[in-house]
Amino acid sequence: MKTTKGYSVAGLQTAYHPKENVYRGWSGRLRVVAGDPFHDEYLKWNSDGSAFKHEYGDINLKDGE
Repeated sequence: MKTTKGYSVAGLQTAYHPKENVYRGWSGRLRVVAGDPFHDEYLKWNSDGSAFKHEYGDINLKDGE
């Protein structure tokens, strides 16, 4: 899956919020530098796929691409 800005997302899963004890939104690992796992960032997206406190782009949950 890629973000709207072309970054690759791996390990996408529902995000757990321990204070509220619920699963809401999405979290995943974003490959910032192509081919280099040492520059991966762990980020979150809202339930609708919009970026949550970062500028790496939104994800399209409907197409799965």
